[in-house]
Amino acid sequence: MFHFSYSRIHQFIDNNSNNYIDFLDGKSIEEREIDSLLVQPGDTLKVLPGTKISADGIVTWGSSYVNESMVTGESDPVLKEVNASVIGGTINLHGALHIKATKVGSDTVLSQIISMVETAQMSKAPIQKFADYVSIWVIVVDLQVLHELLS
Repeated sequence: MFHFSYSRIHQFIDNNSNNYIDFLDGKSIEEREIDSLLVQPGDTLKVLPGTKISADGIVTWGSSYVNESMVTGESDPVLKEVNASVIGGTINLHGALHIKATKVGSDTVLSQIISMVETAQMSKAPIQKFADYVSIWVIVVDLQVLHELLS
């Protein structure tokens, strides 16, 4: 169960590449493709339709619908326009967006969700610990009763 959940979640943050845009005095001077692992806070990324957004950020240009269902559970795509926040790992559906990265790597919303799931799967709930304790004593009492009945 742990491996299945862990691998299913990690498929959302698989490495992909984005178009990185350099700006000088508010004008685009260079656009190049970079690996999502190289994205830094403050970088401006061009996210094309059908691609994953590789970092949490703010839309600085463009308008599009984004599928956030894997993070929020909302089945309808969400409209993203200038100044709207986006979540890394979600999918841009229609238009191109320029996004200024605000959180990358382990600071992203998706990475924090993964961390919480891993922690939850590795620990027992307090009620489970109590149930384990009680079940041990029930077995001990049952064995004593059975011993008395058979003697």
